[in-house]
Amino acid sequence: MFKREIAMVVAALALTACSFEDSYDPDLVPESLQHRLGTRETLVLEPSSLIGVTARDQDGTELPCLEPSVTGGSAILRSTEDGLLLVEKMTVQLSDVTVEPGVIYDAPIHLTDIELRLGTMLVLEPPWSAERAEAAGTADLLMDWALLDDEANHLPLATQKLRAAEFAVDVRLADDGRITAAVTSSVEGRLAGYAGKVELTDFSMAVQASTPAEP
Repeated sequence: MFKREIAMVVAALALTACSFEDSYDPDLVPESLQHRLGTRETLVLEPSSLIGVTARDQDGTELPCLEPSVTGGSAILRSTEDGLLLVEKMTVQLSDVTVEPGVIYDAPIHLTDIELRLGTMLVLEPPWSAERAEAAGTADLLMDWALLDDEANHLPLATQKLRAAEFAVDVRLADDGRITAAVTSSVEGRLAGYAGKVELTDFSMAVQASTPAEP
């Protein structure tokens, strides 16, 4: 009698398992943000991204002409098995700027190829939920730029570095499956100078990025 009852239980479990397997659809199982980032995701910067910097001449007068706008860029994000969130790479491409005649030299100065990029990987340790990860960390931030001469030649200038800049990162998994990220930073004080006559100070960044929408 006991063996018969065991056989009936086993048979019932087998039927239940078969029923579960028949109705299981992996495409309907929600995928967590951490799992999605486990295979690395590339996010494209959105037009709403902003970069702020204060430029002053040697007399302390602000130069609004030296405030660039964001023209493009990207960020590569990845999660690790031990729960870290890595911003492996981030580039922010900025518009050209022109220093008006008389500010530094009698002729105008055209600055081009302006780009911000991470000099070191940004390593974060967020509390993960299924759809969000938010944390702060530090990384070096580099600025590349070049001088555009009268013959349209691009003459690279020395790379400027902000060491151990503080970043806040907020990554989310949207209902449509896209991953969005907000990366912000603020650094007070002197950032860089040019020819001893222009100083860049008080940097701020508010970058919005997302994976492309599915076609």
